[in-house]
Amino acid sequence: MRLGLVVLATVAVLVLAGARPPALAGLHPKLDLQNIGGWSMALGAVSFAGYYMYKNSPAQRTKGYEEALGPGEWYLAAHTGFSYLPAADWKFTNGWPPGIAGRTAKNINYEPGVQGGLKFGRFFDGLPWFGIEGETNFSRNNIRAGNGRISPPLPAVSGPGVGAVGGVTRLFGEADWFEIWVMQISFIARYGLLKDKEVPAGRLQPYVGIGPGWEVVYASVDSAKNFAIEAQAGLRYMCTPQVAIFFEYKFSYQFQVEYQNFNIAKQSPESLGRITTMQTMSFDLPHHRFVVGVSYHFKNLFGN
Repeated sequence: MRLGLVVLATVAVLVLAGARPPALAGLHPKLDLQNIGGWSMALGAVSFAGYYMYKNSPAQRTKGYEEALGPGEWYLAAHTGFSYLPAADWKFTNGWPPGIAGRTAKNINYEPGVQGGLKFGRFFDGLPWFGIEGETNFSRNNIRAGNGRISPPLPAVSGPGVGAVGGVTRLFGEADWFEIWVMQISFIARYGLLKDKEVPAGRLQPYVGIGPGWEVVYASVDSAKNFAIEAQAGLRYMCTPQVAIFFEYKFSYQFQVEYQNFNIAKQSPESLGRITTMQTMSFDLPHHRFVVGVSYHFKNLFGN
């Protein structure tokens, strides 16, 4: 199979991997704009990849056009590893009855999880230390029951036809979970060590990267979307001119994630009062990941 088809399939996977229909929620202007922005970026990436492959296809070259690849080094990579979310505080923000809005659930602990991902990138011969890559990765972290201490306990609230509920001290009455899908673009800087004729860039390559990302947090009731800052640092070893192994630390940070329609201690919203708007929990979401992977490096897009 030609590498060109592999590239197009990989870009499509980078856009779609890990995606699944989110839980239903009402419209929210901020989240809808983030959703539109993220999927517009995905559509742009797929369109660019398709046009790029067409301009460099064998059919175009038989018409007398030269390859428009430019100098450089392509690579495809897959990785798996360990996902860690630090403990966080969740704030009761929009849509809650008086007496609940403005409170905070303290010290919510997430269990370590597993993550996996794919990358597609390119380094440039003119600037062999500089590259750009697209990545998608997916992780899952569980939340044990009894997390999220609410102090003081929630007051009793009631309304016509609604039973009074009060004294809730824990945000999570039952176990829950997060699944986080990330799509990101990173600018990479590397330094080559152990250079030889087979691998002029160096067999041992420490590198760092930073760039924007778009993350979707899936949970049992709703999903939250937000832009994030993505950073990484790693060490790659070229076993052959084409095949490498790498170890990598990845960090991302989402500001003010808004998780809607959250049920306190798994109670229905109606049991907490007559609520006519969406109930929102707000929290920051730092994310640490430690991964190991394999990459395949090549020069020609179509492998001929």
